[in-house]
Amino acid sequence: MMLGISNSYKVLSPVTKVADKKVSLAAPIPDLSGKTICAMRHTFRADETFQMLAELFREKYSNIRFIPNTEMPDSTSASPEEAERLTRVLKDKGCDVLLTGNGA
Repeated sequence: MMLGISNSYKVLSPVTKVADKKVSLAAPIPDLSGKTICAMRHTFRADETFQMLAELFREKYSNIRFIPNTEMPDSTSASPEEAERLTRVLKDKGCDVLLTGNGA
């Protein structure tokens, strides 16, 4: 080792651990009529695209309720505390469907 420079590197494995528990997916919602749709924040150009999506949903389903991303909490953390907080907000707002991204 010269001048404090190491000849070795520490590498993190990109492979994740096996999940401890399996969670089954919810059944698809066959009809959005009368449902509450919530849009998550922190997705690319969400302020523009979710407004367009809300208009398209309302054209097809006149009796839906759309909670815009601006009324939802920021959720960038995967901590258990953040997951609990988000779950509470979703229940409080009566969300039936959660849009978490839009591929824009």
